[in-house]
Amino acid sequence: MNEPIISPWLIYWAGRIEFIQITCCVVGLVVTAFAVTAAMAVLTDDYEHDESVKALKILVCAALILDTLAVFLPTKTEIFAMYAAEHITPANIKATGEFTGKTVDALIEKILKASKTVKE
Repeated sequence: MNEPIISPWLIYWAGRIEFIQITCCVVGLVVTAFAVTAAMAVLTDDYEHDESVKALKILVCAALILDTLAVFLPTKTEIFAMYAAEHITPANIKATGEFTGKTVDALIEKILKASKTVKE
């Protein structure tokens, strides 16, 4: 029952996600440009090079993976929103509301008692 509410790893990776996104965008753009250039070079060649085609396939796959990551990685705000959406349930809200209501009532009673003691 002493486990943290939010995993420290979630906070760590959420803080690093922007750097990861920017890196994927920049490297993905460079690899995509290189893959397009290599594809034009291979397609305009009159003879087929097995190594060139294999390298082109690897470049295209790498470009697709990096570009997909750049587009679909969530932002820091979205990570925390998804975490909250997963853990906030109607039962949790009801339990928290009852607990908060009782706490506020107890606090008001203490303030009233303290104010009566000060007046006397």
